[in-house]
Amino acid sequence: MKLLPKKTEAKSAPVNFRAPAAAEAEGRLIAGPWGSTPDVLLSVHEEFESLQGVWMALEQSGDCTAFQTYAWLSSWFRNIGAGEGIEPCIVAGWDANEKGALFILPLGLKRGLLGTRLVWLGGRLSDYQAPLISKAFSRRVMHGQFKGLWAQIREVLPEHDIVELNRLPEKLGEQANPFMQLGNLTEHASFAHMTRLKPTWDAYYNEKRSSGSKKRDRQKRRKLEEFGDVVLTTPQDKAEIAETVDALIAQKSATFARMGVANPFTQPGVRDFYMELATSDATKGFIHVARLDVGGKVAAANWGISFGGRYHYVLASYAENEEFSKRGPGMVQLMELMRHAMETGHTEFDFTIGDESYKEDWCEVEIRLYDHVEATTVRGLLALLPAMAYRRVKRFIKQTPVLWETFTRLRAAAGTLPGAVLARA
Repeated sequence: MKLLPKKTEAKSAPVNFRAPAAAEAEGRLIAGPWGSTPDVLLSVHEEFESLQGVWMALEQSGDCTAFQTYAWLSSWFRNIGAGEGIEPCIVAGWDANEKGALFILPLGLKRGLLGTRLVWLGGRLSDYQAPLISKAFSRRVMHGQFKGLWAQIREVLPEHDIVELNRLPEKLGEQANPFMQLGNLTEHASFAHMTRLKPTWDAYYNEKRSSGSKKRDRQKRRKLEEFGDVVLTTPQDKAEIAETVDALIAQKSATFARMGVANPFTQPGVRDFYMELATSDATKGFIHVARLDVGGKVAAANWGISFGGRYHYVLASYAENEEFSKRGPGMVQLMELMRHAMETGHTEFDFTIGDESYKEDWCEVEIRLYDHVEATTVRGLLALLPAMAYRRVKRFIKQTPVLWETFTRLRAAAGTLPGAVLARA
């Protein structure tokens, strides 16, 4: 393997090969192949812009999740990642035979007192973390080859002490996630859940709900209607969208306080991130903001993602302090959103990460998530040992109903104390 001088990069690539144009601005095009690994050229990028066109084309033609899209990650970096000191190290893999992008790995470096970590861009706000891979990936990188290719990728990246790649789904579209081949995998503390929709709401609802459940749903709806008209609204005006997002943030913040959970909206850039994506012209059709109005009041609100025929239920809230809060406005909003998803051509409704019990009523698909964590230096190993113990304890508690119920009750009680430091879920 050789790091080619910038002057020779274009000469090293095949005619009409698109890699050099994207990589030349960085001056870091690395030639391949290496032994048993496929014929791949690598470029490492310290900013997003040089890959924008290729990235957006790959997210539409290849396989990834909504949380690897250019819009999501570039906005996250502007509003959050840069302020946290994250340094992008985005790796693009170029297929020398078919002259196109084979994959993009949205990676970054996170430096700290305990060493430097190689992580996915997107942080804790991305429910799924993974590469973007072309439809040809599984054909060009055969099973068992990715481990060797990953070793070469690691060599061209800046030095780091720990590799910490969390929330890996097993599959991307119909393809296996290549990172599942690496080993050192442990189950994430929580899984995600999804349901497959039907062409009509009635067909789906009749299959999912028993006669008793449907009766209770009707009763709650009638009691909610006693407070006024119940309408799911999708605002189109930017000012109205912003008002709805702010209402959601206020409602979620009240819920976090009651539960004793740390409020992410108090962290720098988090509100701006969600607001930017919701109001940008570039993300119209990608982000769906809605609210459930009851008698002219915002009873519940939603911030969702539409991507690849899947509706992602990302943020949802309800007004806990209103008189009608015990009439189930949050569940009414959920059912209206599922109806909306079907009517707008979605085939899947993704409840995203979290093992909340209400998801069992709707979801027949469990998305298992994994963490790949390993130390690459002695310093990294010393930092990793207590972190790994914490991960094991956290998952054990979350997967043991009695322990998890006890923990959530204690957390909520502690959150009501003056000056309490709220714990994350």
